[in-house]
Amino acid sequence: MKFGIMNLFPGMENVSDYEVFHNTLAEIQLADELGFDSVWLAEHHFSRYGILGSPLTFGMAIADRTKNITIGTAVLVLPFYDPVRIAEDVATLDVLSSGRVTIGVGRGYQPKEFAGFRTPAEESRARYNEIYEILKLALREENWSYDGQYYQYENMTTYPRPYTPGGPPLLQGTVSPESFSERGRAGEGIITSPNFTPLRLMKRNFELYREGMLEGGHDITQYDIPFMQQVWAGHGEDGLRQAATATFEYYRSLDKVIPGAEEALVEERDYYEKVAKNLKLLTLEQTLTHGGNFGSPQQVIETIELLHEELGVTHYIGWLRIPYLERTAALKSMETFATEVIPYFRKKDQALEPEPVAAPASGLR
Repeated sequence: MKFGIMNLFPGMENVSDYEVFHNTLAEIQLADELGFDSVWLAEHHFSRYGILGSPLTFGMAIADRTKNITIGTAVLVLPFYDPVRIAEDVATLDVLSSGRVTIGVGRGYQPKEFAGFRTPAEESRARYNEIYEILKLALREENWSYDGQYYQYENMTTYPRPYTPGGPPLLQGTVSPESFSERGRAGEGIITSPNFTPLRLMKRNFELYREGMLEGGHDITQYDIPFMQQVWAGHGEDGLRQAATATFEYYRSLDKVIPGAEEALVEERDYYEKVAKNLKLLTLEQTLTHGGNFGSPQQVIETIELLHEELGVTHYIGWLRIPYLERTAALKSMETFATEVIPYFRKKDQALEPEPVAAPASGLR
């Protein structure tokens, strides 16, 4: 089991953007020292919901300040990028970090962001698919061509070449059952964060992914299976309620960024209408029980074990820096997670490793 941390980079009252960035760098350095395996950076634009518009640039600062932690994006919004430019930037980060990169990508959903980049939302799916294919080609091939609806290239090679042979792993943000099946058959990595989704539905989605992998002839044991959720690990009821309240405030703030009925794509209107309705009905108690993984270290461990057993999760990404949660409380939770949760799984993983077999004595058959 691997463990990561997630950062949204929210713009908070009475906290400058300078402080947000430099505090986050310090937190990531601490996570590296505490033994976390990965850090994941969100991309957002034009609102205080998330002020990091360039995760790859920020990732280069992380690469310079850390030694072991993998730098992940969750996610790069591909329709906003020039495909060749993003391939160059990904490869640059891969080189500077000596291969400590995993790139999560997605299609985007916020109307203000599409408007700001003058990208029609109705073109997002087609543009996403083309840019994703071009990104794969540019990272894996030294000479390639592409002929699509929006992009055409002939005999291209981008530099620098990635440090990682074939380029760093690419993960696609995945939500719908159809996407789990499709990406499994294609042997594509995924990343997901299904808060409030019943376990039985999540289990079915991950089963569809495994079935797709088998159908496509891919070995799922060679893939990370990441899962992201809000986390607080600690001792005492006061800290628990504080974390749940902060998470509740975060979820209630989502109504400012999700598409309205008139803004959403036709095929997605029902989904976003349900999300908006559920956010209005959300209670603090529901957030505490279904909005993340909150509790004592033992309770947090039990939830992670359940996700591993029921869904096959092998890379648990804790959103420990919960928006609206006081920074010292979040850092204390991160240290508790590192000292009381991660060691449990490290010992368990070591116990499952096969013991080395002694070589036969010389002359024996």
